[in-house]
Amino acid sequence: MLAWYLLFTGFATMAAAPLTTWSLAALLHWIERPLAGEFDGPAGLLLALAWLALAGAFAWFVVMLQQTGMLLVSSSLGCRYRTAAAALAGMLRRAGPLAVLAALQVLAHAVLALPWLAVGGALYVGLLGDFDPYYVVSARPTALWWFLGTFAPVLALGLFLHATLYFRWLFATAALVLEGLRPVAALRRSRTLTRGRHLRIAVLVVGLALGVAAMPLLVTELYDRAATPLLDGLPAHRALVNAGMVVYLTLYAATVLGMLFLGTTLNALLVRALFHRLGGVRGSDAIEAAPRRPGRYVWGAEAAFLALALAQAALAVISMNLRSEVTVTAHRGASTVAPENTLAAFQAAIDAGADAIEFDVRLSADGAVVVFHDSDFRRIAGDPRAVVDTPLAAMRDVDVGSWFGPAFSGERIATLAEALAFIDGRAQALVELKPDPHNASALLAAVLADVERGGHGADVILASLSPDLVRAARTAAPDAQLALFANAALPGTARRTDFDMLGLNHLQADVRAVADARRRGYRLQVWTVNDPTRMARYMDLGVDDISTDVPADAVRVRDERTALTDVERLLVRLHSWFRR
Repeated sequence: MLAWYLLFTGFATMAAAPLTTWSLAALLHWIERPLAGEFDGPAGLLLALAWLALAGAFAWFVVMLQQTGMLLVSSSLGCRYRTAAAALAGMLRRAGPLAVLAALQVLAHAVLALPWLAVGGALYVGLLGDFDPYYVVSARPTALWWFLGTFAPVLALGLFLHATLYFRWLFATAALVLEGLRPVAALRRSRTLTRGRHLRIAVLVVGLALGVAAMPLLVTELYDRAATPLLDGLPAHRALVNAGMVVYLTLYAATVLGMLFLGTTLNALLVRALFHRLGGVRGSDAIEAAPRRPGRYVWGAEAAFLALALAQAALAVISMNLRSEVTVTAHRGASTVAPENTLAAFQAAIDAGADAIEFDVRLSADGAVVVFHDSDFRRIAGDPRAVVDTPLAAMRDVDVGSWFGPAFSGERIATLAEALAFIDGRAQALVELKPDPHNASALLAAVLADVERGGHGADVILASLSPDLVRAARTAAPDAQLALFANAALPGTARRTDFDMLGLNHLQADVRAVADARRRGYRLQVWTVNDPTRMARYMDLGVDDISTDVPADAVRVRDERTALTDVERLLVRLHSWFRR
């Protein structure tokens, strides 16, 4: 099993995982819609669901390939090297039918999901469609609880049906591999074997899955508590610390891989045992003839794994950021000190030492660009009027400070021109465009006109969640600094020419995102990070900018790290690396 696992790990690392990423990236390039920013309307939602279905099919296919090898190995009694090498050949021979089987299963789950997704969408439109989404999240109106209470039974029923379908087809891979059945016949065979036994099977499989999922977390926690402090005793010499960290990370990677191996092996053996107990054929003849001198393949895989682990550990140490040039962006100003998107919040951000101030802009009914986040005034001022339907003169009467505190009761909505004049180069202005339906082009044109009229071009970055709007901005103003904000982005799907900075939801930021930014030459921002410990982690990760509601904390963390020696920084970064 271990010999096979090493072979498969090498195969997945060098072939399966890159092929999956490249295929999905190529598809998204082909349809000209990278998975970044927002998906607007039904067409965008269907596109997102289609992408998730494809990603799920690819991921499930790789899992089935791994399980196939485990089933073949566990059904053979030959030499371990010969068996492992033959299992790899058998897996590749069955790759086509397994791909069809994975596609059928994912397609069935996608079709099963459509009714409860449609019901959820209809309930959302009927109960929450008139509210700004941010108002719903922050204010949690009564309509939200009606939606959750109404949709919860529908969701529970949908998940129950998905679970039933999953356990009904649990043995489809085993039937295809060990009994030689075609994909559709394998699904039918699994349905026959599991009929009336779904609950008992689910208890066994779910119980094991929870244990397997806890293993890597347990390893990380043990290393963090028991082993990581030992590095603090290393001599204060950079070369020794680097060497110690490489060895440490290599051992950690090997331990985690061992736990994953144990978990996947137990899962495969459980499925095989249940399959046999319920009447499945043992398939002792399923294993193919092994290639000559199979030991070379297995020992080569083991050597490749060791080299890969060492290389990854060395790369992790080398890539640990020792720079302190990370910039701090105040999200809607210092919005924990003063009301968001107001001049008072901007002044507080400047006083805190922020390098940039992010704020949102919309169009008023008479075409003025105003600094405001929501589509209506309900959350800030209890006023249900939409921004796009309200003239600027009427907005001047809206109190946007009292909700925050009595000291800000006179705060009013500012225009973009007023905000830029107020900041006046004391910090960079990161202006996020918030278009309403059908006015994106007008908003972009008005913003560009205000920036040019005030001569603030060098101090302004234009940003949006819409890749289309960012591309339009690049066409309209080739020299402008642009940022694309994204909740998630598949590496390689966003074209480098579209933006100068990628603002990524901080929960999606990892080593790969940082490496992709370096390779493609754009800056990487993470938003919105308010916990000092997380700020430190992202600084250690090597991001270029941190967007936060508490810029004073981010500036303090950055200054504290600047005062450390290189050796101290390396040790601090290792602690942060394990806590990510």
